[in-house]
Amino acid sequence: MKIIHILNHFFPDQTAGTEFYVFSLITSLKQQIGNHIDLKVLIPRYNYNISDSYFYDNIEVIRYAETSKIDRKLIMGDKLPDGLFSFKTVLEREIPDILHFHELAGSNGISFHHVQLAKSMGFKTIMSFHLASTSCLTGNMLYKEKSFCDGKIEIKKCTSCYLYTKTGRFGVSLLTPVSERFYKSRIDATQWNNRIGTVLGTSYIVDKKRSRFNQLANNCDQLIVLTNWYKNVLLLNGVPISQITHIPQALPVTSIDDTAVTSNSIDSKSLRLVFAGRISHYKGLDILIKALLKLNAHSISLDIYGYPTKTSYEKRLRRLTINNSNVNWKGGLPAGQMSSVMKAYDALCLCSTFSEMAPLVIQEAFAAGIPVIASDVPGNAEMIEDGVNGLLFPFKDEYALSETLRRCITDKSLLFNLKNGIKPPNDFGGIASQHLILYSRLLES
Repeated sequence: MKIIHILNHFFPDQTAGTEFYVFSLITSLKQQIGNHIDLKVLIPRYNYNISDSYFYDNIEVIRYAETSKIDRKLIMGDKLPDGLFSFKTVLEREIPDILHFHELAGSNGISFHHVQLAKSMGFKTIMSFHLASTSCLTGNMLYKEKSFCDGKIEIKKCTSCYLYTKTGRFGVSLLTPVSERFYKSRIDATQWNNRIGTVLGTSYIVDKKRSRFNQLANNCDQLIVLTNWYKNVLLLNGVPISQITHIPQALPVTSIDDTAVTSNSIDSKSLRLVFAGRISHYKGLDILIKALLKLNAHSISLDIYGYPTKTSYEKRLRRLTINNSNVNWKGGLPAGQMSSVMKAYDALCLCSTFSEMAPLVIQEAFAAGIPVIASDVPGNAEMIEDGVNGLLFPFKDEYALSETLRRCITDKSLLFNLKNGIKPPNDFGGIASQHLILYSRLLES
């Protein structure tokens, strides 16, 4: 059995959640059936006209040549990426049994065109959804950034939502009717190839998004979801339940490290919080800092783990906390160390401002034995049982978070009871077993 896992980047050049997941899946599959399975990774080799390959921890990583220059037509999906021929050449040489796609991107990355080509060549194809951007234009699954969206792709709703994120409340009331009128009159303003045309052609863009999503489903033998909430999104958009496999998130093998275990007893006078992740407004670090600054500095502390980004967002937050000794910027951590580091804290705080799929950092916190205080976006809410293994607060609400933190400070038994409600995260060996069953079933069919 030969399986090729396809994504946009891989170790060591990028070490984000999808890369961790694929590495852990391949490693666990090899541990289970060894030489009976041939597992490789396929990624683009950006800005090179020659394909190559390398090995990372005994995993062969093939890089196909991708020379596309990013322009508007490529981003809109109206032009095939230059690397598609090199991608096809690799498939013809490798002849895999199954192609397992893990992400789609605009412009010169892995796209719908690659899935379509793979299926046209007769290969079995699988798509795993690690992000919601495949079905959502904004990628955050929030309606006008204010309420949770059910995820169904609809022209009027999605047009209004997307224009709101781009133009604000006043722009959306003016532009949405115009874009809908253009769409109904079959005037595709996106063909004007300028920014005004893109805005006025938003309804066409939504229609194309819906069409591509449907074609993606038709070109995949199975769609894998990590959460039940995204399974419901697929069902709402017409994907047959027989085509969907739910495989819940687990702790990646690269996150298991018991070499630096420390106690996390809740006995100190102050509440010790930890934040771990991207320094980005999507992760809501600004909300956490603002909530914390409303409290007595002697009663709470925050350590921030995340690789510096040098963005204006990070610079603003650093200026905001420069005189606060209870807020410490710790920098990034290598893969596998986070769970051990978390053992020194009372709780992880995750203030996501968008609908996360299934954050790995929650698994790492549970592996460390500490509860999670998180915003109530779907991905967080599915993994955290409020009042049992963590606490949920309304997303983007710094005042609600501040009150939640105040509760934790004044009632020491609260976090202690939450800690006792934590169950160890799933082992990735179980994830591998479920994938192996799916692979075997596909090949038998």
